[in-house]
Amino acid sequence: MELNNDQKELVELFVRQEFIIGKLYKLFSFRYPEYRAFWTEMEKEEHTHASWIKRLTERDPTDKFRFSQGDLRAEYIASSIKSIEDLIDGVKKNVELPITQAVSMALHLEKALWEQQVFQCFEGDCDEVRKIMDTLNAEQKVHIIKIEKFARQFQK
Repeated sequence: MELNNDQKELVELFVRQEFIIGKLYKLFSFRYPEYRAFWTEMEKEEHTHASWIKRLTERDPTDKFRFSQGDLRAEYIASSIKSIEDLIDGVKKNVELPITQAVSMALHLEKALWEQQVFQCFEGDCDEVRKIMDTLNAEQKVHIIKIEKFARQFQK
């Protein structure tokens, strides 16, 4: 697959964004050891998503696969990454962060990603591309559902 420089930058940012979100979830796994299994699972899934995105860009250039960025720009994703990094810094400094606030942050983040429809930017005719894209889209929605379900235990 041939990508122009802007598209390459966007894809690299997508990958980085998934890793940064995983870093946030890892931080939560240490901050809330009683919920470590949940946060660790979420972290691993974010890293899996990043590897899938990377795999899409490493496809044979003869495959019918393309990246259609639409209105999405690198500055937007870079700004999102900066916000997540600031959030991580804030979490590290805030010793009084309740689990309910951490869950709310994660849910807000996942919903924002869903609304961006980042994974809709990749298009392809081959079965592997369609499968990866369908899985990434489904996984994004599953993350929202998982966090919503996890949050219910804290509602009074």
